[in-house]
This record gives sequence, C-alpha cells and structure tokens, in this order.
Amino acid sequence: MKKTLITLIIANALTATTAFAAADAGTWYTGGKLGWSHYFDTSTTLRANVGYDSDNVGGGVFTGYQINPWLAVEGGYDYLGNMQINGKNGASGSQMKSQGLQLSLKASYGLTDSWDLYGRAGAMGYRAESDIQGHNRFETGVRPLVAVGTEYAFNKNWAGRLEYQWVSNVGNENQIGVSSDISSVTAGISYRFGQHDDTPALVPIAAPAPQPAPQRFNLKSDVMFGYDSAALTAEGKAAIAQLYQSPGMQPASGKATVVIGYSDRTGAADYNQQLSAQRAQAVADELIALGMPAANIRAEGHGASDPVTGSQCDGQSGAQLINCLAPDRHVIVEITDKR
Repeated sequence: MKKTLITLIIANALTATTAFAAADAGTWYTGGKLGWSHYFDTSTTLRANVGYDSDNVGGGVFTGYQINPWLAVEGGYDYLGNMQINGKNGASGSQMKSQGLQLSLKASYGLTDSWDLYGRAGAMGYRAESDIQGHNRFETGVRPLVAVGTEYAFNKNWAGRLEYQWVSNVGNENQIGVSSDISSVTAGISYRFGQHDDTPALVPIAAPAPQPAPQRFNLKSDVMFGYDSAALTAEGKAAIAQLYQSPGMQPASGKATVVIGYSDRTGAADYNQQLSAQRAQAVADELIALGMPAANIRAEGHGASDPVTGSQCDGQSGAQLINCLAPDRHVIVEITDKR
C-alpha cells in the first residue's frame, strides 16, 4: 500500500503539465497548517494488554520555492501530536509524542484556473519521545514521508490547502520502547511572495493611415459671374468645362466634392451669405450637368468669411475698393476621399 502511494505521487509529478493554482515559477511561499494526527501500526515493548488513545491535535509551518508551474520544493516543521498508552502493570499513563523537520518535492496538477491537486514525497527528520513506565527517553531518525492534497488559490497571493500526510515508522522500539506510523489531516493557508499581475499584454493598435490632403481648385467669381449676380457667364461655363476635363478633376466622380462660395465684405452680411451660396450652387449644377454624380457633390456659402485680402484694402472706397476685393469673390472646388 505504501509503495503504491509513493508510485502514484511520482507518476503524478512526471505527468503533470500545468498548475494554475500554484505560485508563479521562481517565487517563494510560506504558510501554516492545523488539524489532527493519528498514530497507527503501533509496536511497543510493553507485554501487558494495552490500548491507545491515538488521535491528537497536530500542525506545523512550511515554506516552499516554486521551481516551475507544476513542481516545487517544500520544507517545514511538523508537530505530530502525542499518543496516550493505557493498560495494566504500569502501562497506564505512558505516552509517545513526536515532531520533526521535513523536506519534500511537491508536484501539482491543475484542475481549473484556481484549483489544483498535488502530491508530496520526501523525508522527515524526527524526534520521538516516550514515557514508558516512568522511563523518559527520546530518539531521532529520518523516515520517508508522502502526502496528497488539494489547493485552492483565493487570489494571486493567498491560497488554502487540505492535506493528508503519512510518515512511516516514527520511533525505535528498541531504544524508546515504542514506534508507530503517523498520519495527519490538516487544513492550511499560504501566502505567495512576488506574484505577477494577471494583466493581459497590451496589443499595439496601428495608427490609421493619414488621409490625403484634399484637392482644391480656385475659381475667380469676377470671371465666372457678373457683378452682384449668381448667373454663370459664358466665360464661367467655359472655365468650369475646362476644369471638369482637367486630370485633377477626373477622379472626382468617385469622391466627395464640396463647392464653397465666398463674397467680399461690401454689402449686408446676410445678402453676401445668400449670394455666395447661390454662386456655389450654380457651379455645382454645372458640374452635375457635365457628368459629375449629384450624390457626390454639395454646395455651401460662406459669405465674407475667410477673406483673402485681409486688411490690404482698408482705406479704399468705391470702384477702387471693389477692384481691390476681387480676390475675396471666389469659388473653391474641394475634392476629398468619399466617406
């Protein structure tokens, strides 16, 4: 039975592939445990019929180093409790108690992201004491140790475990008058140091390709229209036809085209706004008549906003001012990628 248990632990260590609830590889952990110990397969030099009170409180502390996701090395101190011996002829009141330092390999197998099964196999250096018929003696030695358990990670730092442990043949009957196998069932909690955050790696997002600059064609209103008029002149229609046939305008049928009309600052603002919109619409209508899809073109009037001349015509009046402001009276045809 004992050999089979050891074989299962070793097989689990060799076949385990992942342990999600285990500590991160290359980190340390420490913890404590508390539960019950049980003495069994007891042998004693007492010749009288004796009985044993074999169950007692046990516990310990442990620390470990996580070698990789499924394998750790673990050591610690165990208090294995005591066993009361009851009987006649001075046997009553006798007892045995044990404690030890252990070192083992711990192999884990992940069931879920937070829950593992594990096995440990190693050795314990023990100290066993006995009080047999008034003779108090102690003995030390090293014995094999195996354990199986389950571990649950509450978060990246804290985990709990439930474990069954067996230590073989603690004590030497010839030296202290008693020996026994000792098993224990304990519940424990551990803290892991230096755990990594579970933040997913950031995937860089490629910046969108820059939009090409719009193509702009500037049409002078004084050539396209009569003064204070939104009707295209013959020269204006010829200029639009020439523009439509130019290489720069040919791709416009598959793109978005905006026609923007501007006026100068003379006259009322509302009137200038209306006149600039009418002139822009006249140019748009002519482009549609020449073959540009109506769905791809729109007209806007911006009035006297964004003047080209700035303040260079200040101080002038009459015909001189009108001539000076001629660059402000224009129509822009702008072509951009269709959206």
